[in-house]
Amino acid sequence: MTQYSNLELKEASSQDSDLLLELMSGFNQEENINFDTEVYRERIHIAFDSPQLVKLWMIVANSCAVGYAVLTFSFSFEFGGILATIDEIYIVPEKRGKGLGASVLQLLAQEAIICGATTLSGDISDEKPWLFTFYKRAGFECYPYRPYYKHL
Repeated sequence: MTQYSNLELKEASSQDSDLLLELMSGFNQEENINFDTEVYRERIHIAFDSPQLVKLWMIVANSCAVGYAVLTFSFSFEFGGILATIDEIYIVPEKRGKGLGASVLQLLAQEAIICGATTLSGDISDEKPWLFTFYKRAGFECYPYRPYYKHL
């Protein structure tokens, strides 16, 4: 149970771009992903222009932005329709370990349903084994295959 009585996902807007960039910088630093502010600024702009493919939310607890979340959308015959994928969830370090992440997963599932998704997926790094338990507790199942990616 979270200590936050007023938790919400607030759909991000262009006014949130600078805060998103700050939070994304923190996420990418933790994940050891190269972060270029101007490249990510352009990606945020593309995301805002592509609401059918991606949604960005500010995670707001007690009227204060404490993170962000990104869902992307595709179609899956295997999963029976629109597939929502958690591309990123980031909660500032000082707010972690209080149940906020589990609550955010529930809110993301509700948002995915509103967007027409039949399935919610998330990728888990082998370098963060504690996330396996976190996602399992939230009702996610591990499938016996791994996604592969090719940058184009």
